[in-house]
Amino acid sequence: MSVKVQVWDLAVRVFHWSQVLILGGLWYTGTEGLMAWHQLLAYTLAALLIARIAWGFYGSSTARFASFIYTPAAAVRYLRKPTPMLGHNPAGSYMIFALILLVSLQLLTGLATFDNSYISDGPLVALLPDTWVSLASKIHKTTIDIILIAVAVHVLAAVWHSIRYDNVILSMFSGKTDVKGTERPVLKSSWSYFLLVVVLLLGFYLWQGETLIKFI
Repeated sequence: MSVKVQVWDLAVRVFHWSQVLILGGLWYTGTEGLMAWHQLLAYTLAALLIARIAWGFYGSSTARFASFIYTPAAAVRYLRKPTPMLGHNPAGSYMIFALILLVSLQLLTGLATFDNSYISDGPLVALLPDTWVSLASKIHKTTIDIILIAVAVHVLAAVWHSIRYDNVILSMFSGKTDVKGTERPVLKSSWSYFLLVVVLLLGFYLWQGETLIKFI
């Protein structure tokens, strides 16, 4: 017999859905040339991501990176025979790490991306050699397409898994999932995650945000 158990803390859920919305906003603002909004969204995502990486080391048991490090063989076995799990499954864990790395790369290269105007240029453009800026700009323009493909694959896999096995999409909204047995995750209050996000946002605002807001 299965029971409903709280598996995901508020920090994980807010980061997950905020990332979805902000990535969509970054794609739209970048495509439409709304660069002030684009950079403000990027700094917002950076604050959420940095805090999530920190939360991955000291947060709830299901949020910690150590809890979902699996071998490739484990991921393959899971894909062959998926089952509900208490936390991230072996296949999904590889997508999570891939997205964290890709989004981190996108944010870092965005700081050094040249687009022929002050408001469009990243804040590190004036500090770096032209060759580095050129490379960062190329990587930045390519990585967003890879991220969008990865997100599409992730969404399709989540929908398929939710239909066939357990509703991981609903679980990421409610934080709860059906669990058999007596194993329970150790969840922590998310207040320190959100405090870190606020501190980082304040830092980004003082560094670049105050100037960017003038261009909106």
